[in-house]
Amino acid sequence: MKKIAAVILAAGKASRFGSCKALALINDRPLIESSITAANAVTPDVYIATGYWHKALSQAAADNQWNAKLLYIDNWQQGIGDVISHVTHTLCDDYDGLLFLLADQPAITGDNVALLCQVYERHQSDAACCQYPDTIGVPAIINARVFDELKALKGDEGAKKLLMDRAHLIDKLALDQCNIDIDTPEDLANYVHYLTHMSSLW
Repeated sequence: MKKIAAVILAAGKASRFGSCKALALINDRPLIESSITAANAVTPDVYIATGYWHKALSQAAADNQWNAKLLYIDNWQQGIGDVISHVTHTLCDDYDGLLFLLADQPAITGDNVALLCQVYERHQSDAACCQYPDTIGVPAIINARVFDELKALKGDEGAKKLLMDRAHLIDKLALDQCNIDIDTPEDLANYVHYLTHMSSLW
């Protein structure tokens, strides 16, 4: 496998959640640990892109001994495009590809990410991404051939436009676990209720 770095995007304020969403607890563990564990399954090089909650995430990383390095994005408030651009500028010389994940997908697993990597490696595509019912998105692996375009991103426009560009060879993989994300405290409560209910059936 080519050298890939995993980047967990956790720079935003999480306004709809009202607190540090990445550190919300599920089964007594921070939400972001699902993505960290999934990323660790495919690469030893895992980064967390931080911004508004950098101090809290730094403390949690130390307390929980996460196998991940934190990248502080000083212009995080400009939007996800600037975050991705900053990350790409920082890592581009050391890696052949970047695997982007979110911090708020509690069901994501190492098997999911490993399968995405297998598809990406098999086809040598410009990118491999998750196919949702009505769109595409992360987790997504972006080949170094597209790094210059990632560097040019700005504002609220992320990499989705590039993934949908027919000029690029994109592999798409449906992963049911990626359909679950946490945006609000209600989402979290519903997911925890689901986990509790499901475990009671065994």
